Amino acid sequence: MIIVPTKKSLPLFSEFPVSTNITSSTERSFFSWHANYFTLDRKKILVLVNDLSFSPIVLADINAANRQQISDYVKEGIEHVFGYSTDKPYQLKKYFLRAGRMEISYAYNRSISGINNNMIQTLKSYPEDIDLNSRLQTSVMEFLAKTPYRSMTPEYSFSIDVVKKELDKL
Repeated sequence: MIIVPTKKSLPLFSEFPVSTNITSSTERSFFSWHANYFTLDRKKILVLVNDLSFSPIVLADINAANRQQISDYVKEGIEHVFGYSTDKPYQLKKYFLRAGRMEISYAYNRSISGINNNMIQTLKSYPEDIDLNSRLQTSVMEFLAKTPYRSMTPEYSFSIDVVKKELDKL
């Protein structure tokens, strides 16, 4: 699984190895996630977006003390957001087996970064929806997953529909 952090969010992923796999910056993968964060009440809110489905993961209060568990938090977020599309746990296990270990890459896609920034702006507009007492922000993740996005195609897509289609392919 490839995590593509922005330069600003790179220190949060310092525990991850750098990927040796070189891919095109325009290639969108179901096993790749773009990451960025913003601060709310002096707490970092990490937002990850799947490159193919635009599925969001929103994690609150990520700091130096809990940065070692970030891979566990991301896996929990993937299980939750993909759970909107399937109720079959074996499909999620197949996803994690095919994705492999988490690595960071620098081959970012500007259109996915734009979608990530759009999600961050939406969250900044409604800060009262973020519960700083909970690490995984399930309510805002569900809202963002039900919001249509598009990237380099004329048609909009819902992440729930794309994830269902891709998990059925595995």
